[in-house]
Amino acid sequence: MLQEQSNRPYEKKSTKNLRIAIVRTSYHSELIDNLEYYARETLKIAGVNEKNVKTVTVPGSWEIPLLVQQAAATKKFHAIIAFGVIVKGETHHFDMIANEVASALMQTSLSYTTPIAFEVLAVYDKRHAEVRAGKDANNKGIEAANAVLQTLQALQQVTK
Repeated sequence: MLQEQSNRPYEKKSTKNLRIAIVRTSYHSELIDNLEYYARETLKIAGVNEKNVKTVTVPGSWEIPLLVQQAAATKKFHAIIAFGVIVKGETHHFDMIANEVASALMQTSLSYTTPIAFEVLAVYDKRHAEVRAGKDANNKGIEAANAVLQTLQALQQVTK
């Protein structure tokens, strides 16, 4: 279980009604399950109501940008978290997928002014993904959840 950290830059009262979408892949599900679990736990500790976190599953990382864009277009979500794993193979396919997904998510974030945490792990070896999606404090799901919460708070400061 995660411990609540006292140095969080956001207040629980401001997170209670946040609506967060998680778009994740079914590919490498054991790793993605860990990323999602730690993100959800981090959001819960931060005060986000569990019923306000919606998960959508897509087959692979290539499909993530379309669903993230659709989620952003609904204006139902304050932020979106994207989880996937792309492992380098013997072809250039790895680079093309990783670059296009990153570019599409950045464009969606800017177009809809919606924070999108990009945790589509592009790794050279599955072991590298296992380290980043492990059952410990280094899990990138924690980082993703904290990133969207901190970005939402920063957006509030800028728009006040």
